[in-house]
Amino acid sequence: MQALARSDFQSWVDGARTDLHTLRGPGGIEVAICNHGARLVSVAVPDGQGSRTGLILGYDSLAGYLDGQLSMGAFIGRWAGRLRQGRLPLPDGTVVQLPINSGSHAVHGGPRGSRFRTFQLDDVQADALQLSHVFRPEDDGVPGVLRLRVGYQVLPDNALRISWRAEAGGTPTLAQFTAHPFFNLAGEGSALDHVLQIPASRYLPLAVDVCPLGSTASVDDSPLDFRAPRTPRAAQRAAHPQLQAAKGLDHYLLLDEPDPAQPSPWAAARLICPQNGHSLSVFSSEPGLQLYAGHGLTGDLPRDLGRGGWRWAPGDGLCLEPMSWPDAPNQPGFPDPWLAPGATRHGEIVYRFS
Repeated sequence: MQALARSDFQSWVDGARTDLHTLRGPGGIEVAICNHGARLVSVAVPDGQGSRTGLILGYDSLAGYLDGQLSMGAFIGRWAGRLRQGRLPLPDGTVVQLPINSGSHAVHGGPRGSRFRTFQLDDVQADALQLSHVFRPEDDGVPGVLRLRVGYQVLPDNALRISWRAEAGGTPTLAQFTAHPFFNLAGEGSALDHVLQIPASRYLPLAVDVCPLGSTASVDDSPLDFRAPRTPRAAQRAAHPQLQAAKGLDHYLLLDEPDPAQPSPWAAARLICPQNGHSLSVFSSEPGLQLYAGHGLTGDLPRDLGRGGWRWAPGDGLCLEPMSWPDAPNQPGFPDPWLAPGATRHGEIVYRFS
């Protein structure tokens, strides 16, 4: 894979210094992280032939991320997913209108969410780093101050652990996060022919505005049934109203209840590339997984020109986003999303490559 130049990521954004750090594990994994957006820039593992295969999409420089696909590799918050029409009902019954940044909705933290912010670098080791950021209502419109710490660590078994801990200030606030890499285990070409398995028997049906209806449904006889291994391409061939609503696979799957004897994080997905045998196992502490098959990579915009001149096409990257229930503040039947004053919430995602 093409080497990245650290100097291409060193700049200033909104008065904060950006940089690129590469973590290396004893199994040969290399992970590059930029503190702008706390984003994964590259993940590479040995291919058995003396070189490394890059397993996520990305850009050659910080400029690519600033002008490109907004969520590419970013750590998403303080609210991951959509909030219908930017509407945020508060625990006291009042409603806050958040900035709209995707159609008629507020998505992935809005226009001042974490993917647009430069995180503070707290600690760097050869195999781990710690970042932090403080969310304030004057930035994203969400009430309350929220202090976030995010840790990245490469493990001996060619895995990457992402752990986060958020602490509310003196006001109830939201704290829902996910990571947003676009995976392509072949290193190039389409990812729609990868083989995907997700232990999820139910999903959240979407309305025509791509927000949840407020109910759950069985994946039986639907293109969202990945309990047995299948390709996203095969799933998207189905004539199904849910695929029409979302313009493809872009759905939240509720993971089956794990064995209580098994410690968190629990198995959330497995992805295999038949071309080269690379595989990815995703483990998470979250109750569900947003599956997005990358139809927004249209291939006809400058932002779709990725690393090494690869012009991405729809389906060239798959997103497997562990997180809690989307649009929960607007859905009385969903779990309470509010974090009480002084309370903490933490989560973990592990990507294991083989």
